[in-house]
Amino acid sequence: MELAHIVSIVALVAVALFLVHYKPAGPEGIEGFATVAVDANNVPACVARSTDAQKLLARFSSQNDESAEELRLLVSKLCCMEADIATPAAGTYRTMSLQYRTSHDTEPPSSIVGRCLRNAVNRRDIDIITEKMEARGHELIKKILGDCAEARKEFGEVVARTKLAMVTTCLGTQPSMDRPLGARDMGFWETDATADLAQYQGISAAPK
Repeated sequence: MELAHIVSIVALVAVALFLVHYKPAGPEGIEGFATVAVDANNVPACVARSTDAQKLLARFSSQNDESAEELRLLVSKLCCMEADIATPAAGTYRTMSLQYRTSHDTEPPSSIVGRCLRNAVNRRDIDIITEKMEARGHELIKKILGDCAEARKEFGEVVARTKLAMVTTCLGTQPSMDRPLGARDMGFWETDATADLAQYQGISAAPK
C-alpha cells in the first residue's frame, strides 16, 4: 500500500515537471508574439494605419542618415498621434515613447494628444502644430528624395489625416466664463448686497 502511494506521488511530480518545462515546438519561421515583429527602421510604429505613410517610407528604406531617421520619426509620430486620438480607447499609448524633436515639434506628442482629448486645444493650436510638422517634412523630403511630387503628396495625406482626427475629435466648446450662451441662458449675476462691499484693508492688502 505504501509502495503504491509512493509511486502515485512520483508520477504526479513527473507530470507536473513535464507540464512546466515542456514547450511545444511551433513551425519554423513563425514567431511567438501577439503582434508581428517588424524592422523599426523600415516600418516604424503606427504606419500600418496609412498606405501613404508606407509608400513614402518605402522610397528611402535603404537610407539611414540623420535626415532619413528624422523623417521616419516624423511620419511615425503623425500616424501615432492620429491613432491615439481616433481609436476608441483614446489615450497616449502610442505617443508616450516617441522622441521629442525641436525641429518639428512644438511640444511632446503625448502632451498634444492629452490636451486634445481633454478639448484643451483650439483651431489655431492645431494649425501651428501641423504646419510646423508639414514644413519640416517637406524640407526633409527635398533633402532625401529631391523634387519628388509623389512623396510630397503622400506626406501631405499623412498630415491631412492627422489634422482631420484632431479637428473632428479635439475641438470642444470653450468656457464662456460670465458670458451666457444665449439671451435666455443663465449668466453672471451679482447681488446689490455684494456689489457695494468695502475694499479689504487688512495685512494682505498692503503693497508688498
